[in-house]
Amino acid sequence: MEGRVGQPPNAMLPLVGRRQVLHAFDGSLDATAAGEFQFLGLVGEPGGGKTRLLGELAAAAEERKLRVLAGRATEFEQLMPLGVVIDALDDHLETCAHELSDALGTAAIRLLATVFPSLSVALPDEPDPGTDLSGLARYRMYRTVRQLLNELARPSGLVLILDDVHWADDTTAELLDHLVRHPPRSPVLIAVAYRPAQVSPTLVTLVESATGTASAHGRQILVEPLNQAEVEQFLGPDVSKPQARQLYEASGGNPFYLEALSRMDKPAEPLASATDEGELPRAVQAALQVELGNLSPMALHVATAAAAAAAELEPDLAAVAAELPEDVTLEALNELVERDIVRPAATAGRFRFRHPIVRHVAYRSAPAGRRLAVHGRLAKHLAERGAPATVRAHHVEHSSSLGDRDAVDTLVDAARAV
Repeated sequence: MEGRVGQPPNAMLPLVGRRQVLHAFDGSLDATAAGEFQFLGLVGEPGGGKTRLLGELAAAAEERKLRVLAGRATEFEQLMPLGVVIDALDDHLETCAHELSDALGTAAIRLLATVFPSLSVALPDEPDPGTDLSGLARYRMYRTVRQLLNELARPSGLVLILDDVHWADDTTAELLDHLVRHPPRSPVLIAVAYRPAQVSPTLVTLVESATGTASAHGRQILVEPLNQAEVEQFLGPDVSKPQARQLYEASGGNPFYLEALSRMDKPAEPLASATDEGELPRAVQAALQVELGNLSPMALHVATAAAAAAAELEPDLAAVAAELPEDVTLEALNELVERDIVRPAATAGRFRFRHPIVRHVAYRSAPAGRRLAVHGRLAKHLAERGAPATVRAHHVEHSSSLGDRDAVDTLVDAARAV
């Protein structure tokens, strides 16, 4: 497979379930091999297995002798036009730049070289007329990219895989829209994968129109969580059924979280709260810390403080934890919702982290001294509000000092209550 499709930590494990998805892949690949244009949209939660499934798609395409080119959008390249398409195609174009120049002509190569740097080696030594990606020139670029895909699909077909397109720029969405409305004439399959909570409305509209009931060449595939039987199969025979059921409930059937919880020191007691001491696998911690690290400083500050507050947090409690005015906290929560770190809770006016593991990593991202101060502020605030000892005890436990009689009384009262 050419291009890059990254693999999650469980990539080497056997694929569990997903029969309907694989069946849909087979149908689209067979249609492509027969000479048709196809469009696939994979939609699923973070950690749901979209990247792994794209790997299965690539392998099945290669078995059919279809060329596979793959790229991934990243948050850091959102301002670069067509970044994910460049990631997918540019390395391969470097190997066939001169052949493409003969097939497409100098004018087309000059236009494409303004986007794909590797094609510049095929340009004649003439002055560069400059780049214009607005208006008619942009439309001309999209048509030329379609011609490029027609050439890359020779002789047996092309599968273009674009992962994480919720990070893609608007120009990429425009190009995909053009290709759906004016499909390549060669056998081409375009597969895109994205998170539903972070994708742009433009791309959602595109995928829905391309895969709607009136479309003969598009399919939208929902990557659902694993069910309990599939979780038991994923975990294997060494995990007891009661423990597998508990892991299923704690992970929600999400493969990424499931694997993380199953590899913890105490998998039978997965993350009852953010302060639990269980160590997550390094790959899981790293992936989530990267996600948190991409937040603005204020949003990260609120996220790490709010993680100590409660499973369901109120904005005023988050403001106390972060030691910020409530309006500033609300702005930070808006960003956290937009980035799918937290989501609106079932109770109106409250929020919850996307998953307890996300909350756990956010909590652990704060220095130990800051966590101590956050718990101290929360314990004091809850006491002033008249909260019962059972509510205050958790924060008192993580902020009190040796000989603190009030803390002792609070913990004793909480123990008696339960």
